[in-house]
Amino acid sequence: MTRPDDPSTAAARMFAEAGDFGELLAGIEWAATPLGPPESWPGPLVDTLRLMLTSEHGMALYWGSEFATLYNLGSSPIVGAKHPWALGRPYKDVFPEVWAHPVSSHFHYVTDTRKSLLIPDEPLIMERHGFPEQCYFDSSFQPVLLDDGTSGGVLQIITETTGRVLGERRLRLLSETGARTAGLLTPDEVARVVAEVLGSYPEEIPFLSLYLASEPGMLHPAASTGLQHAPEAVSLNATDGSEVAARLAQVVTDGAPATLPTAALTGGNTAGQHAAASRLPVEEAVALPLDCAGQVRGVLVVGINPCFPPAGTYRDFLEVLAASVAGALTAAFAHDEQRRRAEALAELDRAKTTFFANVSHELRTPLTLLLGPLQQALADEGRPERREQLELAERGALRLLKQVNTLLEVARADAGQIRPALEPVDLAGATAELAGVFRSAFEAAGLTLEVDCPPLSKPVSLDREMWEKIILNLLSNALKFTFTGGARVQVAAADDRARLTVTDTGTGIPADELPRLFERFYRVRGARSRSHEGSGLGLVLVKDLVEAHGGTVGVDSLVGQGTNVTVFLPFAAAHRPRPGPPAAGAGSPGETGSEGGGGRSGRAAAYVDEALGWLAADPVPAAAAPEARTPPAPATRDPRHGRGPGPGPHETDRPAGPACWSSTTTPTCAPTSRSSWSPTTTSYSPPTARLPWRWPWRSRWSWCSAT
Repeated sequence: MTRPDDPSTAAARMFAEAGDFGELLAGIEWAATPLGPPESWPGPLVDTLRLMLTSEHGMALYWGSEFATLYNLGSSPIVGAKHPWALGRPYKDVFPEVWAHPVSSHFHYVTDTRKSLLIPDEPLIMERHGFPEQCYFDSSFQPVLLDDGTSGGVLQIITETTGRVLGERRLRLLSETGARTAGLLTPDEVARVVAEVLGSYPEEIPFLSLYLASEPGMLHPAASTGLQHAPEAVSLNATDGSEVAARLAQVVTDGAPATLPTAALTGGNTAGQHAAASRLPVEEAVALPLDCAGQVRGVLVVGINPCFPPAGTYRDFLEVLAASVAGALTAAFAHDEQRRRAEALAELDRAKTTFFANVSHELRTPLTLLLGPLQQALADEGRPERREQLELAERGALRLLKQVNTLLEVARADAGQIRPALEPVDLAGATAELAGVFRSAFEAAGLTLEVDCPPLSKPVSLDREMWEKIILNLLSNALKFTFTGGARVQVAAADDRARLTVTDTGTGIPADELPRLFERFYRVRGARSRSHEGSGLGLVLVKDLVEAHGGTVGVDSLVGQGTNVTVFLPFAAAHRPRPGPPAAGAGSPGETGSEGGGGRSGRAAAYVDEALGWLAADPVPAAAAPEARTPPAPATRDPRHGRGPGPGPHETDRPAGPACWSSTTTPTCAPTSRSSWSPTTTSYSPPTARLPWRWPWRSRWSWCSAT
């Protein structure tokens, strides 16, 4: 009678209990294997095999001196196409490519030391499906002891981690590529960084060459890695080109990947930096199109690792990589094109500024010569219709002269020739006086002008002429774009700086237009204004002049609510010596300071009269029109405006008699029978006497006598 634990019956019972896989094991001719017939198997072998067959986890048993292979159903995918042929055969016959290194050393360590061994994510290049594969395994090796205490074999608990390791590595590669190419400004930078990143992943990318279509019909190598010789430029139009040129031309034309032999690309040299490069060189490469916004702007040539299947997930990964590189190149090409457009526009802008500056120099002299006789003719003319024509010509000439002077100022700023003659100045007083010049124009438009300029504790270093231009430009803009309400000019201290604020209740500026307000020749599109005149240089000049003072300027605005312009200037340093007079030519040609020490400067007159011209072209309603302003002059000059007794230097022709200040649009200094104002005209009654001709930039506020 046979005992229940008899090996001859134990093996048969074990096979019967293992289902279909046990039936497969029972059908093997074990006597032809190193294991011998099952009846001769020792008890530890049978017990370990029973444990394996009842487990769903992948397990393998290598028995005897030749490490004959046994495994369960969970390990059969690891064996691949060699299942079930591998059952019972020595491991060195099943996987000879990994036996010498490193598997034999693992087995002998476990049997010799009778200690366990744990290896996570071990890389092995195995031929499981007829070609070498890069595989990764988590393995735990345990000795199986015989009854005498010696090692009979090795039990391996195994989990394949190839998918996880490759997925994590490829995801890390793509992430690093995207992170390091983000924000790069040129395609060449993108190519260089891509080569650096991919060169650090030789298992995925044995070698690469990145070509860019920098000119029509040509592909230039921008970067490469893993190649012994740098690739050459490729002509896509050559009829007798190489195989590489033909394949790359096909990729550019079709926009689809193509394979090419590595030897054609490398000149026959072995290429690749992957782990198995010594015995498994790269034989094929894939050329991937780099589609940038619908146009192939480059080709990425990547060596195919022979340890990965040429199709499937590896090919998908390479296509995703090409898409990532193409995205970075698209951004770089867009930025590069934008930079070139900006440079071209800047060059055009500089050429325009230079041209206008040169033309301005040529226009200034004939304008000056034209304005003199024109104003003399206006002073002599008594016919109302003729005077209206002369006034129109004078206004146009003065406006053109103002634009000429502004162009010259901007040109000097671009050339770095603005040199402010700084001196400690009472900013509040100077600003209030300049703002008061515009009060009549605001009143004529039916608007309010509020001036809030309390004295500051410290003076501010100013160039008076430059500050005048800043205030006049800001108030001119406020009046031009304001139709109801008014404007407010405020000066205050803000920590260690002085702050000027000019606020209006005008039409406002769209938010997307604000960043471009200080660009030369830029004007807000579709803005409602009193006049379409202007060159787009006013705020540019303001910015240049403020920065010449070491200050800053900013604009806030809301459409339909108004605009707020803020200027910050540093206070004057203590005991700062007053500088000498500015160099010759520092001021704008065709402009002077104030006349007679107290009248409006020629510059202020030009701005105010231009504003009054807007109102004359589009008069305000009669109810909003200001009354005639002909108050009698005080007995002595107003000390607030620096006017002392006696005539100014340009007032020698003023006739005796009661005097009044009056706003005109003509440089009239003739005595009249009576000063008159009408909402529909900005001129005075015809003069009755001739006065000597004056330069056009002299003050246009004139003394008039009442008889």
